[in-house]
Amino acid sequence: MHQSDPILFGQPIDFYVKWAATVFALVTVYLTSHDFVPINKYFGILTAFLWLWLGILWKQPSMWLLNIIMLVMYLSGIILA
Repeated sequence: MHQSDPILFGQPIDFYVKWAATVFALVTVYLTSHDFVPINKYFGILTAFLWLWLGILWKQPSMWLLNIIMLVMYLSGIILA
């Protein structure tokens, strides 16, 4: 953690984002495995966006690439469906 990292209730903001992203990822998997369409795609978009944000915060290009591709796939699935 750097001195300039935003703090919320004693934790850096990425602490909350990573847990929210994890919960949304699990919700996405649940919705997909039980054929809740298209809501699963919207949760997938939110999940990918949050993990992309974390990848940017953590300076992890592999996370950028993975989640940009996931965003494109989810969005194309919504637009073309």
